[in-house]
This record gives sequence, C-alpha cells and structure tokens, in this order.
Amino acid sequence: MKNEIKAFCTDIDGTLLNAERWLSKLTVSAFAKADLPIIFASARMPNAMGYLQDGLGIKGEALIAYNGGLILGKGGKQLQSNNFSTEVLERLIPHHKSRGYNLSIYSHNHWFTDKEDAWSLREINNTRVHPKYQSVTESLRFLESENLGIHKLMCMGAVAEIDEIITFLEADFSDTVHFYRSKDTYVEITPKNIDKAKALEFLLAAEFDFDIENVISFGDNHNDVELLRRSGWGVAVANGTKNVKDIANYVSPFTNKEDAVALAVAEFVL
Repeated sequence: MKNEIKAFCTDIDGTLLNAERWLSKLTVSAFAKADLPIIFASARMPNAMGYLQDGLGIKGEALIAYNGGLILGKGGKQLQSNNFSTEVLERLIPHHKSRGYNLSIYSHNHWFTDKEDAWSLREINNTRVHPKYQSVTESLRFLESENLGIHKLMCMGAVAEIDEIITFLEADFSDTVHFYRSKDTYVEITPKNIDKAKALEFLLAAEFDFDIENVISFGDNHNDVELLRRSGWGVAVANGTKNVKDIANYVSPFTNKEDAVALAVAEFVL
C-alpha cells in the first residue's frame, strides 16, 4: 500500500490537532518524513487553515474549505465555489432578533457576527481568525452589494434554539441547504449536496495526476464519512463517531490528542 499512496487528505478539528489545538511535533515530523502532498479538508474558512499550513511548511498549497463548499488550488486560486442564496439569511433575521443564539455568516474569507460573546470568542480561540462585528442586516447588505453568496451559516446557542432554527428553515430550504449538527449546541448550514469526497475528486482532477484511490484520508465526524469511504485508505481516529468508524479501513486506537494521524502515517506510509 505504501507505494500506492500519493497524498494525504485530513480533517482538522477533532482529527489532526492536539489538546492545545495545534500540530504536535510528532505530526509535523511524520508528514515531513512522508514528503507527500497534504490537503486539508475542513468545515473551516480558508484563513482558518493558513496558519496550520504554515506549521507544516505547506502554506499556499491546495485546500478544501467549508466541507467542500470552496475549493482552492495552489496559490489560493479559486477552483470551485458552491454557496447558497442570501434569501436563507434574510429569512432567518427576524427569528434571530428574538433569540439569544450567535449567528455567524461566512463567505469566502469573510466572517461576520453581530456581537462578541462566549460563542464568538470560542471560535476565535479555535481558529485564530477574528470576525467583523456588525449587525446581521449590515452583513446581508454587504453580501448583496458584492454579489456574494453564503458558504456557511453557523448558529451556536441553547439546544432548544438550535432545534428551532432547523425546524424554522427546513420547510422552505431543505432542497437547497444541508443542516449539519456537529454538536447539540451547533448547527452549520451549508449548500446541499456538497461533501469533502466530491471536492477532493474535483481538486485532484484539476491539479494532480492521480485520483482519490491514491489518497489516505483521516477524519472523526459525520462530514468525513464519504471522504473516508471513497479514499484509497480511510482512517478514523478513536474519538470518531460510530458512522465514521464503521466505514473506515482502519480505526486508530488513539485519539486526535494522542497523535492518531501521525501514528497512522508512520504505520501505513513510512
């Protein structure tokens, strides 16, 4: 198998990063020894992945953002953008005004939210990116004036409020957006019918001379299922969800905080 693997594709949060939400020395060393292309595939925005690329010495390499909603080639060249209409945000505004949840709006490298709260501060800590604080209406006007679609809406708050948001929007937008609930207190709203595997196949066809069967992929959560299923070798970390573990070629006995990715690289590639 070692001779067949030509690249790595890895999720970030819950998969690659350690307890300090950074790259361990073992991870950096394992990737450096393997000396193969490393493609990040994450729900994060591009700017929230750049510092991690720096940490691995691969700044400016291709990446997959927003779970496949935005694909950037080498040098940050946009290869594909899948977004949804601002109509969804417009519909959500009155609901948001009467509730206490955080509404974060993502388009390309823009992150807007209307207030600094525990939720936005947590995201800043997790991703090292700072949002622009402004009203939701101002953000909507900006997107419309720049003719930009939305790559992701992220709502963070009480469980009951997150339940409400999904119910509120599903009736009119279930054909155009997907509701991804990584935690009870989070929902990420993204374009329908995108996934990391489709994005990786598109990226490989555009910029590489091999296909997804030559990639070893790493993941931990529901949005990694198709990526691990369709890659040549799919590795789930020990802290992964059951559905990811069920389809993985290999389930690591180690968690992301225990260098699962680095140890799998050593076992299957080095």
